[in-house]
Amino acid sequence: MPRSRWTERLRHLGLAALYFAVLTPAGLCVRAVRDPLGRSWDGRRTSYLDRPTGPRR
Repeated sequence: MPRSRWTERLRHLGLAALYFAVLTPAGLCVRAVRDPLGRSWDGRRTSYLDRPTGPRR
């Protein structure tokens, strides 16, 4: 039995609401607890440039 266009639209709308109601706040909470990129400020460092390790060619 084919689905109507309204059923598909309601399904997409429900999935979007689920995403913004559950996954977005969960991601914001995780970012509030830890910083995945390590962007903390360190006043003792003179430079934030990471020098390459290993032999030069």
